[in-house]
Amino acid sequence: LLLEDVTLNRDHQLTLQIRFKGGAHKTLHLPLPLQSWKKWVTPSAVIDVIDQLLNHHTVAQIAAILNERGIASGAGRPFHPHLVARLVRSYRLKPRYDRLREAGLLTLQEMADALHISPTHVKIWNRHSLIRGHAYSDKNECLYEPPGVDSPRKAQGTKLSLRRHDANVVSDPAKEVQYET
Repeated sequence: LLLEDVTLNRDHQLTLQIRFKGGAHKTLHLPLPLQSWKKWVTPSAVIDVIDQLLNHHTVAQIAAILNERGIASGAGRPFHPHLVARLVRSYRLKPRYDRLREAGLLTLQEMADALHISPTHVKIWNRHSLIRGHAYSDKNECLYEPPGVDSPRKAQGTKLSLRRHDANVVSDPAKEVQYET
């Protein structure tokens, strides 16, 4: 063996004092190693991107967008919806539901009451683009834009496919695309 003695001191850095058998000695100063959990932390820039994407997308859509952009999690793995949801909770980001409610969107029951129809018909009208719903979860749960002055009305005997459609309404909220100008 070449080493006689090694002394390790740990404070704001690691200090190793090595004494060799021949009497020579050497001192090394090293930075403290990261705690194991700090190696897997998702960068704050990625958390900021997730926060911005929550304004227009659900967690599954966000995971797909991040993976398309080639952004990896703190562990270097692709994103999945459960990971994005956990990051939203852990970093106390405002959930998509709360963001939509603050923007004035209505729940299913509130929309049904405003239009004087059943909640089932609200979902059907949303599917047929008579009203506009914004998905807040990946289970196709939506919040709805308040009906305006020219809101759709019940029209018994008239097929939904023949009724007036709003050109701004996207029929499939899960495949909604956001365009920015």
